Amino acid sequence: MLNSDSNQSLELLFKPRNVVIYRTTDAVSNFIKGFKRQEFDLNNIYLISPKLDEFMGIKCYKSIDDIPIETIDLLILSIRRDLLIQSLQEILSKKKVKFIDIFTAGTGEFDDIGSEIERKIKEILDEYKTTRSIGPNCMGIYSPRGKTAYYSSFPVELGNIGLIFQSGDLHSKTIKFGSRRYNLRFSIGVSIGNCVDLQISDVLEYLDNDKDTDVICVYFEGISPLHRTEGKRLLDVLKSMKKPVLFMRGGKTERGQKAVLSHTGSMATNEKIWNAVFKQTPTIEVPSSLDEMIDYAYLFSFYIDRFKKLGKEVIYPENKRSLIILWSGGFGILATDYLIEMGLEVPHFEGEVLEKLKNIFNIRVGSLANPLDLPFVTYQKELAEVTKAASDEDINLVLLETDAWKNIEGKRFKGYYNNLLEIRNYVESQNKIFMIILHQYPSESRRIFIDMLLKDEFLVYPSLEAAAKSYLKLYEYGKKAIEFGKFNN
Repeated sequence: MLNSDSNQSLELLFKPRNVVIYRTTDAVSNFIKGFKRQEFDLNNIYLISPKLDEFMGIKCYKSIDDIPIETIDLLILSIRRDLLIQSLQEILSKKKVKFIDIFTAGTGEFDDIGSEIERKIKEILDEYKTTRSIGPNCMGIYSPRGKTAYYSSFPVELGNIGLIFQSGDLHSKTIKFGSRRYNLRFSIGVSIGNCVDLQISDVLEYLDNDKDTDVICVYFEGISPLHRTEGKRLLDVLKSMKKPVLFMRGGKTERGQKAVLSHTGSMATNEKIWNAVFKQTPTIEVPSSLDEMIDYAYLFSFYIDRFKKLGKEVIYPENKRSLIILWSGGFGILATDYLIEMGLEVPHFEGEVLEKLKNIFNIRVGSLANPLDLPFVTYQKELAEVTKAASDEDINLVLLETDAWKNIEGKRFKGYYNNLLEIRNYVESQNKIFMIILHQYPSESRRIFIDMLLKDEFLVYPSLEAAAKSYLKLYEYGKKAIEFGKFNN
């Protein structure tokens, strides 16, 4: 739990004024590349190496005594585990350190000797109460506003998604895949590792009050044996969260729990306990799928940001009624079956509603009954008009299945794209959701089309399954927000 002193805030962890890397070897080259890409002031990076005079263009100091600062905001420890305790004691006896990223692995997740090292680390940190730490066995911090990253491939732009992951690789892949698949941008990312000191609950509390963060993704493996009360505290924090938390657990199976022990050395928790946690809190459970975590984060971040830009309180979906627009009767049948099997509703338009749609556009081929099967009118204004009218029938989700166009300079494509813009603007003006389904396959025309759609801030999913599951999680959170009295932003 955060102390009542100056470390109440984790701001210097995510926006350090200076960084010390101890010790400097090729193992930390990705940190340097990441800091350079984020444009961190290299004059405020201090490298410690008894053997090197410079590394990647940055001066190296022989020892901790030689660096010209007395207070270190962020210390990155990258040394062999057998030197960890001695080095930590030496540094803390000579410098005031705010935060430490213990990059070193091979501790509690590895063997009994490693567990003893973790116990000693905690004893040292308990003695130096103004110093806090993430790790060991963690990649560290990604913070665009703090200009810090441990990989050069991470985006420099600030976003609204916060990440707290006990796996450095999953943390990195979420950033990499999410940014390339959906142009996702992140506020703060923490590869927190074995949690010898700072806990997931500490970072959750911080992000819940962070102005840049709108949705928080957590990958959890278990609780450190050094913090046995963390389970209760985590439950209390999850109950109090004002922002959506997408929570994925590793080690849900008995075999998976054995893998957890060799990864972070954590104590996995009982399935019944977690079922109770998800019932007692507004937390959204994410299946054991990184793709689904990214899919959900995409919709949550996009949707909340839309209301944030308007200066309005978020209005979550009120029902599961969906409208489908496509070019194929066969796909429409499959889509209808799938959505209904998933728990969504696909109302069948008939009677007065159907007559109203026919008065707008009385098609000769296709269907207006929902799905709207409109194979030959994609570029005509009637597509937008009939879709807008159909969406007025107490619909909360509008799904449009499409394909790429080879000729994006042609009149037909421009008419079609204008229809997409008009439908999207109308649907969103009603506080509803418009999603485009553009299937994934290797194609240059598809790449051009999806880049255009994402640039113009369309919600684009590669499959109906990803879109439907994401919508249902957003709907679920809306119901929970009402039940638990939580209102985002």
